[in-house]
Amino acid sequence: MLDKLLGENPSARAIQSAAAHALFRAGISADVATALAALTGVGSGIAFGAEAVAWGVALLAISAAFDALDGTIARESGSPSALGGVFDLCSDRLVETAVIVGIAWRAPDLWRPALLLVGSWYINITVFLAVGAALERRGPKLIEYPPGILERTEALVFFVVLAVIEAVAILRPIGPFLCYAMTALELATGIQRFVFGWKMLRRPAG
Repeated sequence: MLDKLLGENPSARAIQSAAAHALFRAGISADVATALAALTGVGSGIAFGAEAVAWGVALLAISAAFDALDGTIARESGSPSALGGVFDLCSDRLVETAVIVGIAWRAPDLWRPALLLVGSWYINITVFLAVGAALERRGPKLIEYPPGILERTEALVFFVVLAVIEAVAILRPIGPFLCYAMTALELATGIQRFVFGWKMLRRPAG
């Protein structure tokens, strides 16, 4: 949802385009940006696991910035590719896994809620990929992303909020409930995407 709003904002798109051009001129290709997003994201998970929350948040912000720009670099440099799309998708899942494991690593009270949350991701990403792959056969985009309540930006905001909550002892009891709430939203997003795909795929191809 936030990804869609930001993507439709002219000012945000202009900033993103300018940053992408600057990185490309500095020699950073789309694939390099994706790799940097993955490395800093994994570093964020390690930092959270070591209870270095400030470092974790900072590295996650850097990872998010590179992730937001890799596709723009590819499109505006005329080098989008199916392989780049696959690399980006895999990088995102790697970062999310590293971060949730890092946050929950030293918090036994989060293990069960985090496990349920990861299970909801598994369901959601399956719907996401299945619907996206089916729609890709009909549309002009390299990879069609079905819309949903939760997208990449919401996940990153969730990670930051959960990490800060776990760093403050008095707030830690909120952590499991936050995971449960996120799990419910993930499942709702999966249902939303499935229904969207169902409706789109029932239409005659044209």
